[in-house]
Amino acid sequence: MKKHQDQQRIKAKRRLILYAYMLLILLILTTVSAYASFSLSTTPRVSNLSIYINTVPGMEITLDPEDKEWGQHISYEDMFPEKYKLRPATWSQKDMKFYGARYSYDGKLKDQWEPLTDARHANNTSYENYYCIATFYAHSVRNIQVSLAPAVALDNGLSASGTYLMGEPVWNAETILHDNNGKGAENAIRIGLRVTRLDESLEPTGDAPEFIIYEPNADAHNDGSIGYLDTPSIDGSETLIEKDKIITQSASTWTETDPVERDVQKHQLGEFTDSSDLFTMKKDEVVKIEMIIWLEGQDADCTNAIADAGIVANLQFKVTELGGGLQPIPQGSDNP
Repeated sequence: MKKHQDQQRIKAKRRLILYAYMLLILLILTTVSAYASFSLSTTPRVSNLSIYINTVPGMEITLDPEDKEWGQHISYEDMFPEKYKLRPATWSQKDMKFYGARYSYDGKLKDQWEPLTDARHANNTSYENYYCIATFYAHSVRNIQVSLAPAVALDNGLSASGTYLMGEPVWNAETILHDNNGKGAENAIRIGLRVTRLDESLEPTGDAPEFIIYEPNADAHNDGSIGYLDTPSIDGSETLIEKDKIITQSASTWTETDPVERDVQKHQLGEFTDSSDLFTMKKDEVVKIEMIIWLEGQDADCTNAIADAGIVANLQFKVTELGGGLQPIPQGSDNP
């Protein structure tokens, strides 16, 4: 009888140990699953970005209004002499500033956001860089409405004009095909335009700056789903800023030509889903435009899958004359 009881106690003890191990394994699996679902490491970043600014007759742009060297084009190299890495950040409309994602030592995303400053966290070649800012100026010779020009495929889709942003195609010598170096970052990138009106002395007039966010590839997602998703704000609102200040565009992509060519791809360009109007300008007015580029950390597509990405983009302004009985603006080849 005693021997039977001892055996029962041994079996019960073994079952208890087995249950403890099973509970431990279940806890580990649950923790790993949760970590993979909603956490980010410091890996997501954009290390290679090419963007160009273009406009059309009726509006001129320059990096320095004092030099009076106005034109229609500004290249990436003119705006950003160095290569800056983008890391997850988000815009707070309430505080009118950016916040960067904070991480623990093991790389896990904390439920905290660190306030960022332009002086320390923008256009910085160190690990502290989160976003990029290019400041340029626009001058109007007429009363105009300024908008983003739609993306247009040229040469049967082999080149493109207008406004678009997509992943950079990179040639893979082993597969004899291109890889999409965007790695999904093109779905989480934002470009903000902060417009400040200036007086004749090129000083701010005192009017509140206008802030507009351009959201390319707004209906494309890294999990393959399609459809626009609002990006929530850390301020508690459903969107980063008011919806009428967000310009959304459907996905712009590239595919291989047939036959495949190393230096050529075919472009399928997205369309604006609503108005692309930015701001108006009076004749002879000068405005300061700050273009801010960041990887939106609140976007559903800002995940570890992005890794180290490369982006190619083009920002083109379109102008429409407003009243005054002036002559229509000539339509050049670079005005889609």
